[in-house]
Amino acid sequence: MATTNGPARLTVTRFAGLDDATVEFEPGVSVVAGRNAADRTPLLWGLAAALGSDEPSFEESADGGQVELAVESEVYTRVFVREGDRVVASGDPYLEGSTTADLFAFLLGSNEARQAVTGDRDLREFVTHSVDTDAVSEEIADLRAERAELDDRIAELSALESERPRLRERRDELNAAVERLEAELADRREALARIEPSAVDADADARRETDTDTPDAEARADRLRELNATLDNAQFELEAQRESLDALDAELGEVESELASCPADPAGELDGLTDELSESRVRKRRLDADITDVQRTLRFNEQFLTSGTSPVATSAGEDGGPDGDGRVVCWTCGTSVPEASIESTLDQLRTLRDDRREERAELTERLERLQERRSELEDQRRRRRDLETRREELRRERTERRARVEDLEARRDDLESDIADLRRDAGAAEADDRAAVLAAHREVTRVEFELERRREERAAVVDDLDSLEAQLDRRADLEARQDGIDDRIGELRGRIERLERAAVSAFNERMADVLDALEYDRLARLWIERRNDGDSLDDADAAPAGRFVPHIERRTDDGTVYEDVIDHLPASERELIGLVFAVAGYLVHEVSDEVPFFVLDSVEAIDAEHVRRLLAYVGRDADYVVVGLSGENAQGLPDSYRRLRAP
Repeated sequence: MATTNGPARLTVTRFAGLDDATVEFEPGVSVVAGRNAADRTPLLWGLAAALGSDEPSFEESADGGQVELAVESEVYTRVFVREGDRVVASGDPYLEGSTTADLFAFLLGSNEARQAVTGDRDLREFVTHSVDTDAVSEEIADLRAERAELDDRIAELSALESERPRLRERRDELNAAVERLEAELADRREALARIEPSAVDADADARRETDTDTPDAEARADRLRELNATLDNAQFELEAQRESLDALDAELGEVESELASCPADPAGELDGLTDELSESRVRKRRLDADITDVQRTLRFNEQFLTSGTSPVATSAGEDGGPDGDGRVVCWTCGTSVPEASIESTLDQLRTLRDDRREERAELTERLERLQERRSELEDQRRRRRDLETRREELRRERTERRARVEDLEARRDDLESDIADLRRDAGAAEADDRAAVLAAHREVTRVEFELERRREERAAVVDDLDSLEAQLDRRADLEARQDGIDDRIGELRGRIERLERAAVSAFNERMADVLDALEYDRLARLWIERRNDGDSLDDADAAPAGRFVPHIERRTDDGTVYEDVIDHLPASERELIGLVFAVAGYLVHEVSDEVPFFVLDSVEAIDAEHVRRLLAYVGRDADYVVVGLSGENAQGLPDSYRRLRAP
């Protein structure tokens, strides 16, 4: 802790009801004395604000103000300007972030750490405030996301498993077809080899007997053979194109049928949902702001009601006591009203806060429903557009294939016409001899073409099967990675649990130390229990679940120790327990390393001797201890403490 030796000067201008005030704090304990909280608290607020806190409230009528804190050679300034219904702060405070100090160094009446214990809240956020588990929690979140992806991938592989038997069956069918076609091709080639030489010899004899122009006859035979081969190829391609066209027509029919059953483009409803979502989010932000404002107002007023002092000036005299008819002067508006009406107003504010919270919860549920509906409609729109795109692609491809079929049909007709002409030119005997050879050639070509198609189809099926089996072989690796992730998450959650248990242990030790220093015999022990609430790896939260529950043990006059609950304790002990917990946090989280001030207010319910012991205990760590007390309570503190009169 960096020790500060010199005085610190605070200047407040038009802040929280103070027009102009300047005070100096010497190292050690300074007591800000005043008749009531309305005198003392604004000055303590100003000090906290200069140090960086945004917790202190303003009077509703305040237009703004300024606070300045000079510590040795440094000057820290905050300027507050009202903009509409809120006050905006600027400047250069002592702290860049005041969250830790707000909880454990600025122990005003509305301090959240003090109220957490007396309100029987879960103390996790206070105990683990400085425990750095963010990196661990982020790693757990990343691992959970990776595991979810693995779950999806393994589910996909399980679905693909059903494809393996079908692919294997198709591969075996194609293997059999290839073997059959290879045998048929061998037979066709053998038949062609048997008839082709004899036909050639017969043709030669016929040409020697009847033809005087042998070269022309041979050229005509070669041409006829070439045309027949070309015709065979064209015919097979035509059949393949027709089969593809039939498949296209079938797929196009399925797409058009699905489009007919698909809902129309929900553009109008989507636009309406987007507008409604935007309006609902704006409404939710307004509700959040309303709840925050109401909560701050309640917190400010409740601090006085629970501290034993009132934020009102009474009409009975300077001592602040109520007058005979129970009427008080409101501290904000100056109107004399029945004291019960203040409580009634607070009840109305609590009702308003609860109503706003309920409305916010309903609005949150509605936002979730609207978001789900919008996602559903966007999926519908995306599916419809995909189908429309596929339909257009199929239509274009069908048009192209029809044009190709027409070209092939025209080509076939031309070839058949040319072949017919050549056959007429050749002699009838020659045509008959050649017919067998050409037919044999045609059959060989047909089988070769069919065999090639089956081989290509088999190769594609084998590739698909190999790819599928390779993916399925990875499933064991994916499952092993899943187990590794589960182990790692368990290890990380165990680390967080150990850190939290260490924090609980540190708090318990410090609270015991504070109680010993206070020498308050009625409180035997104050300790925190970390309860696990059945957390498991399937919980939604990345960090382990559980509650941090306070326990209170009291001691009777005869020395008997028993556990009690906060609601059964007198107001003085409740306030003392809140302070013990907050001071323990101040020490455990080493707040004195961040800010040299410890500010304390609203301790009227605690006797002067225990306040003195508490200040002496905290003074061992804090450079400046500033406490707000009434003049009567301040008299019970040592004369060595510096006294400051509230303006």
